[in-house]
Amino acid sequence: MIQAILIICLVSLTPFPSLPLVIYYYSKLGFIDGFVVVIVASNLKILIHYKLGRLIRNKKFNLFNLDTKISKIEKKYNSLKTKEILLIRLSNLFITRILNIFLGFINFSLRKTYFINNIAIIPWQLLYFYFATKVDYLSQILINFGIDLSIVRFLSIISITSISFLAIRILVQLCKKFNLIKYIGNIIK
Repeated sequence: MIQAILIICLVSLTPFPSLPLVIYYYSKLGFIDGFVVVIVASNLKILIHYKLGRLIRNKKFNLFNLDTKISKIEKKYNSLKTKEILLIRLSNLFITRILNIFLGFINFSLRKTYFINNIAIIPWQLLYFYFATKVDYLSQILINFGIDLSIVRFLSIISITSISFLAIRILVQLCKKFNLIKYIGNIIK
């Protein structure tokens, strides 16, 4: 179980999706052991992300007057209530890795951060366990169509493709915003 906790935690610290691993360990360990593994790995990940946010906040940014802009952002978002952050976290609309780093950055209470994440994780774990119970069944369906692809691998491919697509869109938008496309075109000429 310790190995599973470390693997899920380490993957959760990278941009790669940990969902396929969570589903794999649920199918391998069952609900109770899988739930314990996921909760412990999640809480370890939360602590690391939160501390990373605090570390980033302690750095001084003198470039482009970023320090004063960061202070304004911090004041604005410190007024967020626990309920509001819980709704953001439950919706899964905001990437939890970034949310945990952000909460550490604005010096939100670590205890409340744990509370929010542990409440929000429970409904999702029931869904992930359900997927884990259906993995073999869905894999058999794909094999009947001549496709030898496990559902965990299929979910991994979808997740990584989604992350790559999102990263490319963000980079394109940043290039447009800062006119980097024209700048790169001038360099090439």
